[in-house]
Amino acid sequence: MIEFEQALDIILKNTTVLSKEKIPVEKSIGRILDEDIFSDINMPPFNKSAVDGYAVIAKDTVSVAYKPVKLKCIGIIQAGENFCKKLRLGECVKIMTGAPLPENSDSVIMFEDTKKSGQYVELKKSVKKNENVCIKGEDIKKGMKILSKGKEISVSDIGLIATVGKSFVEVIKKPQVSVLNTGGEIVSPGNKLSKNKIFNANGPMLLSLLESDNIKPSFLGIVKDKPEQLKKAFTVGLNSDIFLVSGGCSVGDYDIVPNILKSLGVKNIFHKVNIKPGKPILFGKRGKTIVFGIPGNPISNFLSYFLFVQPAIYKMMGYKIIGPKFKTGIIKKTFYQKPGRKHFIPVKISKKNTNYFLIPIPSHGSADIVSLSKADGFMVAEKNISIIRKNSEVEFITWKKNYE
Repeated sequence: MIEFEQALDIILKNTTVLSKEKIPVEKSIGRILDEDIFSDINMPPFNKSAVDGYAVIAKDTVSVAYKPVKLKCIGIIQAGENFCKKLRLGECVKIMTGAPLPENSDSVIMFEDTKKSGQYVELKKSVKKNENVCIKGEDIKKGMKILSKGKEISVSDIGLIATVGKSFVEVIKKPQVSVLNTGGEIVSPGNKLSKNKIFNANGPMLLSLLESDNIKPSFLGIVKDKPEQLKKAFTVGLNSDIFLVSGGCSVGDYDIVPNILKSLGVKNIFHKVNIKPGKPILFGKRGKTIVFGIPGNPISNFLSYFLFVQPAIYKMMGYKIIGPKFKTGIIKKTFYQKPGRKHFIPVKISKKNTNYFLIPIPSHGSADIVSLSKADGFMVAEKNISIIRKNSEVEFITWKKNYE
């Protein structure tokens, strides 16, 4: 049996970043860029008006402060249009936001600072050169690198990429993940629950956790603890990048998952980690496929995902921070435990200013999914500790976005 830190290190060392793929820009949020992105254009690509008003020559407006100035309006330019005339002193052009400035003009005066009278426009104030003008290339110059390889693409990056005219980007692939539940006692929710059966909570939970990480998993269903049935299903799962097997990894007579995996060429890298809950977790590998045998109790399933599976997914997708992300909080109730294993305890979390406060949730063990539903995270109690006193600092992890 190995310690948590060693187990996580082994998993990450045996997990490789996937190759790249080209996808539409609008589908790239949260993905990791596998290319530097350069602009092929200036942005703005031309001098354009920042307001609705009149394009003028700034020199024409200098005398407004001590004598009236009237300019002849010789046309109108809307965004996307081209104006062929060259502006001369004493003239102006009505212009809309985003429209290109006519040749020889160098500034724009806003409508509210003018008064229209027939063909002429009276100016109420002067403007400086380039006032209310977006200058060609002031945001982005042609050839400029706008995003670097390794960047996680955000919502705001999408607009930037599209601005320079790119419709596809190269990103790290998402892993293909297969999920399989084992056990003769579980049935899918929605079916009739017969004697000595329980509904399958782990399957929907793992699938939803993967979906929350932007992964579209393949669910291989529920398979009874029969060697031939398991072998057939495992053969399919081992074609994925990551294969998650829920249940059947302990040491009971029907916990046959490790042997079936071994018979299919999966190298057992470790089996059992000194944590509570989740001790029986198995990690193996065949070729580039990594395999997790996750204990069947719901809290063990849930915790194993955050401690081990999610970091592997993030590593495959090229993320720089792959977790798990531990924070520090203050426990508000003294907690007692039997020492020996690194313990992850369901807790309720609150936040005041920059401080997190944790209250342990009473639990009947790793099968108590009610306590998990009430929790916001897991508090960490180290293996050599028997008591954590009220107001002590403790580490915790959370899956709630408002506490990240």
